[in-house]
Amino acid sequence: MGLSGLLEVLGPYQPELLLILRIGVGATLLLHGLPKAQGGRVQAGQWMTSMGIPARAADLVTVLETAGAAFLIIGLITPLVGLFFVLQFGSIIWMKTSKMHAVLVSMDSKKPTFEIDLTFLLLALVFLFLGAGPLSLDGLLGF
Repeated sequence: MGLSGLLEVLGPYQPELLLILRIGVGATLLLHGLPKAQGGRVQAGQWMTSMGIPARAADLVTVLETAGAAFLIIGLITPLVGLFFVLQFGSIIWMKTSKMHAVLVSMDSKKPTFEIDLTFLLLALVFLFLGAGPLSLDGLLGF
């Protein structure tokens, strides 16, 4: 079965697949953002400052990774949240490659990589362009 055959098989399940994807990605990002919301913003801000990024950016990241992740889970303003995550992960990839000389993958555990950031960027593009699907608050509200 080729890719087109696989898409034909999965096509009818797009609402369920988007729901599963939203919950999985949203929960992962929420778990990543909660420590920042519970006082880790200072440490995140210090790290960002060391990279030449204003410490206040940690506050924005905290809001996005908590409220934005919750919005993904329930499917509210999903394309907009997807856009913000595209900007966040695009910035992370740019920062890691330009300032930390990160590579996509590495067998050297000391070499910074950006494969997980690229994965989240691609997932955010899915939400940006496909939205939340009908099994969401966006779907209930007619967006």
